[in-house]
Amino acid sequence: MTIAVLPPTTRAHASVSELSVTEPSDADLVARAQQSDSWAEEALFRRHVARVVQLAQRLLGPSAEADDVVQDSFLIALEQLPKLRDGAAFRAWLLRIVVHQAHRRFRKRRMLARLGIVSSDELDVLSSQVREDLSPESKEELRRLDAALARLSVSERTAWVLRHVEGYRLEEVADACECSLATAKRWLKRADERVRAQVRFEERGA
Repeated sequence: MTIAVLPPTTRAHASVSELSVTEPSDADLVARAQQSDSWAEEALFRRHVARVVQLAQRLLGPSAEADDVVQDSFLIALEQLPKLRDGAAFRAWLLRIVVHQAHRRFRKRRMLARLGIVSSDELDVLSSQVREDLSPESKEELRRLDAALARLSVSERTAWVLRHVEGYRLEEVADACECSLATAKRWLKRADERVRAQVRFEERGA
């Protein structure tokens, strides 16, 4: 399945691919940051901010909430950095924090939509990121997909987006969602079935 959505915007100044081979590793930076080295903290932020922004926007859409997730995730990561024993695992650890923060906010957004406090359009995350040149048919397909995803549990929805939109491997989905591989597979299987059934149902009713 190909999801035609806009690449997330970001204020990152450098990507991992742009870093010189002489740049310190995450493990080195974490070790220095754990000793209150502000330069190392800034380096970790610059190295990983683009990926964090992308993930937050994929899960919440381009929004103030996504911006809050980016900021809060880095603050939490830096505050809890002394607890991280394996500095080389910083990226995966940070992304787990991002997923957890986005998870909480989407659950609240869904509850407010059900209460009528916010519009149900706030749940249309993927269709809010479509390219302007996308065909009306493709835009409608994404709208139906958003509607199907909104009917999943938040955990199933998150796992599905990580797997099918972001292209995470199954092991990465399980790690980001902090669940077992078997649980991740079960969520994805249930999500795939419900997405296919919902999209077919809406197509028949169109």
